[in-house]
Amino acid sequence: MIILEKGKVSFFLASRSIIRGNKGITTFTILVMTLIFLQIVLFSSILGGVTVQFNKLMVDYQTGNLVIEPVENEKYIEDTSSLQKKIEGLPEIIGSSARLRSSGVISHQGKEVGTVIYGIDPGDESQVTHLESAMLSGEFISCPDRGEIILGREVSGGYGALMESKSLGGVEVGNTVNVKIEGVNREFRVKGIYSTLYSNTDSSAYINKADMEEILGVKNRANEIAVKTTSDISEEDARMKLLSLGIKEEIRTWHEFAGMLKTIESTLTMLRNAFSAIGLLIAFVIIFVVIYVNIVNKKRQIGVQKAIGIDQKVIVTSFVIQAMLYAFIGITLGYLIMHYIISPYTIVHPLQIAVGPISLILENFEAFSRAALLFLAAVIGSFIPAYNLSKKSLLELIWGK
Repeated sequence: MIILEKGKVSFFLASRSIIRGNKGITTFTILVMTLIFLQIVLFSSILGGVTVQFNKLMVDYQTGNLVIEPVENEKYIEDTSSLQKKIEGLPEIIGSSARLRSSGVISHQGKEVGTVIYGIDPGDESQVTHLESAMLSGEFISCPDRGEIILGREVSGGYGALMESKSLGGVEVGNTVNVKIEGVNREFRVKGIYSTLYSNTDSSAYINKADMEEILGVKNRANEIAVKTTSDISEEDARMKLLSLGIKEEIRTWHEFAGMLKTIESTLTMLRNAFSAIGLLIAFVIIFVVIYVNIVNKKRQIGVQKAIGIDQKVIVTSFVIQAMLYAFIGITLGYLIMHYIISPYTIVHPLQIAVGPISLILENFEAFSRAALLFLAAVIGSFIPAYNLSKKSLLELIWGK
């Protein structure tokens, strides 16, 4: 009961200090808390949106949901047509694309680019990825096409290529390029140029699988089979379904296949934590200064409170509660602004960034965890000057020393 009564007195002193205090300082402090909370959750939401978009681009334009690879120490998956029939017999599988993949060099008018070249069945590929819809110029290759190639914009150049200097410098549809794969040179006509906004895919090229089989001297083989699943099954469950068919090849979800994406996610997480730390440091400094100034201006009033018998711990706690109230009001306002204004707006009007449109979705767990950190920064920032106050004697306080 005594602790509860002391808590009530501390809360009363804190709330009275805010209500009767300098309105400008109070407004400024709450505004800063609101902006810091928004900065923390906004940056987290942006980075979260970027990660989600990267995931989507990888699944939609590169890997599908699952990737089947050869058994260890083998270069190819054998008898891919039979394996694909077995895979596509499952109701959870939308389609599969057996690909031959090789490093190669594409050259045109004195310029050359080293890249990864895929040999695909265009019909199968369209069941797994959205590559056909990513054409900037020309057309996607079709099954009868022989001697034709489609280039990512980072290979062709032009069309807003990010690495123009390392491209072919602006190859156009209809141009003829020389392709060298494993020592074999062939000429291909550029049928189309595409952009997916996913750098790995945009730095690649695609030809008909029949052309690649002829160059490599293989038949009915593949380096990988990309698999597209229905949306009602998780990648891991789909993987288990495929394993139940007796498939001995390596089956990986796109998460395992996406090594670069993990690096990007780690980098984005480091950036998010760095910006959060900066925001929390600013909050700490602001609260420290506000509470310190408040204490300096109220030394005599605090001395009188001690003289009439108010416990020193109650007075110290009141300043901590004051900081917590600033943080609570700021966090609440920030959450309401994010939840009811910013998030709905970006759903209707997505932010346009380099990897495509993203919406800012406020994750409650993320918001609450950042709010807790902001609360902690406010408590520590207020406790330090309040604790120093506790070392002052009654006479020092009354005389304002």
